[in-house]
Amino acid sequence: MLKKVMAILLAPFILLSTIPVSAEEIEGRDWQDESIYFIMVDRFYNGNTKNDHSVDLDNLNTYQGGDFAGIMQKLDYLQEMGFTTIALNSIVENTESGYHGDWALDYRKINANYGTLKEFKQLVQEAHKRNMKVIVDFNANHVGPNHPWLKDSAKEDWFHERKDVTSASNQEGKQAGWIDGLPDLAQENPEVSAYLLDAAKWWITETNIDGYRLNDLEYVSVDFWSNFSKEMKSVKNDFFLLGNGTIENTSDLVGLQESGIDGVLDKQQMEALREVFAKPDQKMNSLFTIWNERMQTISQPHQLGVMVDTEDIPRFTKSMQDHNQFPGTRWELLMTHMYTMPGIPMVYYGSEIAMNGNEIPDNRRMMDFRTDKDLIEYIGKIAALRKEYPALRKGTLELLNEQDGMAVYKREYEDQIMIVAINNSSKTKTIQLDAANLPASEELRGRLNADMVRKSNDTYSITLDRETSEVYLAAEKSGVNYVFIAVIVLVNILFFGFLYLARRKGKRQNNHN
Repeated sequence: MLKKVMAILLAPFILLSTIPVSAEEIEGRDWQDESIYFIMVDRFYNGNTKNDHSVDLDNLNTYQGGDFAGIMQKLDYLQEMGFTTIALNSIVENTESGYHGDWALDYRKINANYGTLKEFKQLVQEAHKRNMKVIVDFNANHVGPNHPWLKDSAKEDWFHERKDVTSASNQEGKQAGWIDGLPDLAQENPEVSAYLLDAAKWWITETNIDGYRLNDLEYVSVDFWSNFSKEMKSVKNDFFLLGNGTIENTSDLVGLQESGIDGVLDKQQMEALREVFAKPDQKMNSLFTIWNERMQTISQPHQLGVMVDTEDIPRFTKSMQDHNQFPGTRWELLMTHMYTMPGIPMVYYGSEIAMNGNEIPDNRRMMDFRTDKDLIEYIGKIAALRKEYPALRKGTLELLNEQDGMAVYKREYEDQIMIVAINNSSKTKTIQLDAANLPASEELRGRLNADMVRKSNDTYSITLDRETSEVYLAAEKSGVNYVFIAVIVLVNILFFGFLYLARRKGKRQNNHN
């Protein structure tokens, strides 16, 4: 009898344990479902001091000790924040002091200051075990200063004639010019093209990486990128190509996506985000104007990279402090917006601790893991919402209202509607929403901060304190969950029944003895 009672008590738990893993985990994710954490390998974490070949802790212009082993040791830290992809700067062997990976020496050798090829393969494997993807930088535009090829007469035609890039608007000059004095590769030369393509494919087959971030995108011809895309996807058909360059013209974005570049870091959006969120009382209309243009003209706007910090510009925290703002508050508002808008959110290492820094190399300080965890936990929370609700990743976008720094917008996907409210002002504000915008809904359930807004007179009244935000799920009116209550009552009856029967059996055994 006792065994039967125990079986009944355990049945609900057994049932729960047999619920299948979500289809999203089994079948894989679209790239618009990702959130990316960008790491400058040398500046993240030193996990193996044996590879500190060129470390000088007093000089930020050379190596500081970060390596593949250090990243492996921090994968759980990244996963706890909800990141699904890690992006690394170029990992190939560099010329002297190329801690940033941008001065390629040999495209088929690993940077020994980061570790060994075996360690990098292990890093990719460990990331994949956690269902995380790995992308790395690939620079097809130039090599490092004083490269040996410059003295090789057989490779004289591997480079464009030395002419510095002087105009950002002269596309021909950009593609044939030398950036910051770096030797510019002639990709139109079949030998150069073959070398770059073979090297790029070798890293895919050798290490099983999932994508490339393509630096200095606009300095290389679209024809080369079109061929590059075909070759990479012939090796791995879901391989992701993310362009990184100063691309602000929408027509250029369209052309790049048509050439096979899956996504591009949206620099225009980045500049707008930095302007809007550096201080309160900034209107947010510009952010939606940019996205509306993107969504009307680009075939895959959801695959544009959304980022506010990069390794090339002063840290966003610097802008906040220049305006005498508390970085934690401003970062939380920004993260809410980044994680609830179309596009792929990308976070530069250190942003989760509001790391400060001015121009290069000050914006590339060593990561500090001994800081306050509030923003780290907030990123994990907003990332969990983005993962839970497909509308925040794949849905349409509609700005419902914007009043002097407070914006309310709608994301809709299939039968799911999410409402995002951000008060980017220095005062408590209220916005009234017409219920006609939310058919079949009776209330807005706050999923970020547990707010609740019910419909009254065909209107939703959303009130937020200064510099706060909320993410709502539009839903039918909450009612009494009789099934849940019945289950709780039944479990209690069975539990106490079990105790009663056990007690009676114990008494019978005592009497028998």
